[in-house]
Amino acid sequence: MSTHLHQHSSFKQYFLNLFHAIYTTVKGMYITFSYVWGVKVVSIEYPEVREVLPARARMRLFNDAENCISCTQCAMACPVDCIYIASEKMPEGAEIKKTTSGSPIRLLLTQFTIDTALCCYCGLCTTVCPTECLTHSHDYEFAQYTIDAMKYDYLAPDVRAWRDRIVKA
Repeated sequence: MSTHLHQHSSFKQYFLNLFHAIYTTVKGMYITFSYVWGVKVVSIEYPEVREVLPARARMRLFNDAENCISCTQCAMACPVDCIYIASEKMPEGAEIKKTTSGSPIRLLLTQFTIDTALCCYCGLCTTVCPTECLTHSHDYEFAQYTIDAMKYDYLAPDVRAWRDRIVKA
């Protein structure tokens, strides 16, 4: 008689376990589908429609080379050493230009390159810039096919042309 009672109890336990498994699965699916069906669709028609980025978003770095005083503070602050900057003294008798903020430009900037493949977009370089010529733009479309193409020479004419698009934005 005890084996019959034991079989009856295990038979009952089997169906309780089966019911519990079905119940918890249905409950989990209900929660999942409530998130899927209860949320408004937020897809956009990119690139015709672009999402508005937060004001403090850190995207492509831009150096307004015309306002750079070649102080090298950005390169010294960079934790990954992705900023390559070089300058030389202005020739004797050359007119000393000023930045838009009024700082004198005493050194001639000969190289300003940022390797964005190394950059971690921490923003340390932009915070130490005394003339605020190095900034994070909202330009996020700068994918390249090779790593070498991710080095941007900010003295090159094609990169200087970004100024019209980025500085006014």
